[in-house]
Amino acid sequence: MKISLPKKSHLLIILTLVFYASISVAKGLTTKSMLVSASIPLIGGAYSYTNGDYEGLKELGLECALTAQIVTLLKNSVNRERPNGENNMSFPSGHTAAAFVGASYLHHRYGLVWGAPMYAIAGVIGYQRVNVKDHYWSDVIAGAAIGYAAGALFTARYPRVWVAPKFDPETNAFGLQMNAHFG
Repeated sequence: MKISLPKKSHLLIILTLVFYASISVAKGLTTKSMLVSASIPLIGGAYSYTNGDYEGLKELGLECALTAQIVTLLKNSVNRERPNGENNMSFPSGHTAAAFVGASYLHHRYGLVWGAPMYAIAGVIGYQRVNVKDHYWSDVIAGAAIGYAAGALFTARYPRVWVAPKFDPETNAFGLQMNAHFG
């Protein structure tokens, strides 16, 4: 997806991503899992920026903003009590959504080489949220779906090199497909 922004907007996008992580911490979500889950989109942003992929950086900024808005809207309208009884902000899991939007971005932009380990980390974050009784499984699954969908919806594959799994249902063959752009 082509997003038109002024050429000097790179710093603004980076600051938005940092702000996204800081707001989460400022709202009292100071757990280690929030720092880890917010770091996944920040890793994606840093990788995009250092590789001169400013279009990807814009996509990631849009995805993080959309994810944060959807999670906030749902938390304030559903009012589901947490399993630990702490408050009524259980549904959906913002930690999981933040982790999965970053993992989904990295997967859809740069392929499974980047996406697979980040999905694994995001999955551990979701498990941890249930394990410490901050969320129900349905909260975590909803957060993962929101983050994944935002990443899949707005991310265009990076044009240089990508690797994706391939399955041919006619022959039941599995494999990897790699595309590379030179020049």
